[in-house]
Amino acid sequence: VRLAENCVAYSWILTAVMAASPVMDSSFVEKGKIGGDLFQGLATVRCSELGYWNFFAPILDYTSAKAYADSIQSYIDSGMIRYPSELYYPIRLKNFGPYSLDGLREGISHIELRMVDLNPLVRAGIDERDVLFSQLFLVWAASLPPADLTVKDQVQAVQNFKNAAHYDLKTVKIVMPDGSAHSVVKAAKRIIAAMEEFYADFGESVHDCLAFQRRKFEEPECRYAWKIREQYGQGFVARGLQLARQRQREYLEER
Repeated sequence: VRLAENCVAYSWILTAVMAASPVMDSSFVEKGKIGGDLFQGLATVRCSELGYWNFFAPILDYTSAKAYADSIQSYIDSGMIRYPSELYYPIRLKNFGPYSLDGLREGISHIELRMVDLNPLVRAGIDERDVLFSQLFLVWAASLPPADLTVKDQVQAVQNFKNAAHYDLKTVKIVMPDGSAHSVVKAAKRIIAAMEEFYADFGESVHDCLAFQRRKFEEPECRYAWKIREQYGQGFVARGLQLARQRQREYLEER
């Protein structure tokens, strides 16, 4: 539960490094207008203000598994959501077996990271270095003192996730748990620097992974969203289907 709270405070960086959906169809904002390419300054539409969020900023209790489940139940009791699965949040705790609040009260199985875009630039849909970075991030976050997020902090955390979904990360800010505000680029580099220090005695693969993520903030053209906009920004549906068919042929030929 403490790890989940720390992830709420810092895992907006995962949104930034894995953002890969900068273009959308024009029908997304104008009903019936199909086939146009629309870019609205976002690197990941799904994780942005235009994505799937509750109409309120959820305030959750991270003091225990029971308290966490009870805080979700309070939103059901008040009619804010109908089911636990309707809590649309980048970080969610899950229990063993079918998801239920009673199950959560009995024990937590894993943390669900819900800010990962499928990456069409790699065949697996996610780069191995992003998987490794997520693992490294979780271990680093688990080593931190409890974030002890206030109501204000949790409201700000939602905005941090949305800001990290932007295309130009130098123009939007992150408010850190200590109250300091920095551009997403500067805040992300601070986190990576802390992780580099934490993993200083680890092998080359770890250092290379952290350097790979750092470059995304130092050189915007290294970000997936930038590459996808360049390659698929004009006629992205047709070009995307072309890529999908190419991937299909490659898999079939390997069989």
